[in-house]
Amino acid sequence: MRLAHALLPLLLQACWVATQDIQGSKAIAFQDCPVDLFFVLDTSESVALRLKPYGALVDKVKSFTKRFIDNLRDRYYRCDRNLVWNAGALHYSDEVEIIRGLTRMPSGRDELKASVDAVKYFGKGTYTDCAIKKGLEELLIGGSHLKENKYLIVVTDGHPLEGYKEPCGGLEDAVNEAKHLGIKVFSVAITPDHLEPRLSIIATDHTYRRNFTAADWGHSRDAEEVISQTIDTIVDMIKNNVEQVCCSFECQAARGPPGPRGDPWV
Repeated sequence: MRLAHALLPLLLQACWVATQDIQGSKAIAFQDCPVDLFFVLDTSESVALRLKPYGALVDKVKSFTKRFIDNLRDRYYRCDRNLVWNAGALHYSDEVEIIRGLTRMPSGRDELKASVDAVKYFGKGTYTDCAIKKGLEELLIGGSHLKENKYLIVVTDGHPLEGYKEPCGGLEDAVNEAKHLGIKVFSVAITPDHLEPRLSIIATDHTYRRNFTAADWGHSRDAEEVISQTIDTIVDMIKNNVEQVCCSFECQAARGPPGPRGDPWV
């Protein structure tokens, strides 16, 4: 009996500590508002073999993607939430290959960039519908539970326009599936002679298309400025969009300053 009385305070203390740990983990999880971003990169024949040396445009697509990943930085909202990023990527031709699944930034930034850098182009057909649907699948099986905070960035030239197969239901079907799921799709051109009708179909609406460009024929200052503007505009759009989602919580006031430590357990 004496032993039981002696152990009771220790058990109570252990329970109290465990409760505090759980509450602390919930607070941390609540403070973070994750955004899931998945890159869908076209490495088909019309991209890989368009410029000599073959694969030069694919290298530019990879450079754009790595540069974009470097711009995924956490952001603090005044509602006491922190925007954090999960990012992943795939590339496709007449088959789809996952480069890396959703990875938490910034801890997984270097690993994701290295995986993108290691991509070898396919250089065959262009099954954009299959690639988009695979990207949607990756967004749904991982990352945030907030479907409103999920985005695809499709980087393609839009080729070909006619006489090609769409074995996964077609481009419009893939885009409609994204809309039904509440997942937004940005459409980014690779080359100046891209097929605008196809790129416009891919985008959620005209604001997700604009003049977004991932590469250019030359290395002019204007080209670099367009690419930088593409990245900055997309990132800013996402940050502005998700603020409404991240800060639309109920019954959760902003944290106050931490209180004083309690008396030590005797």
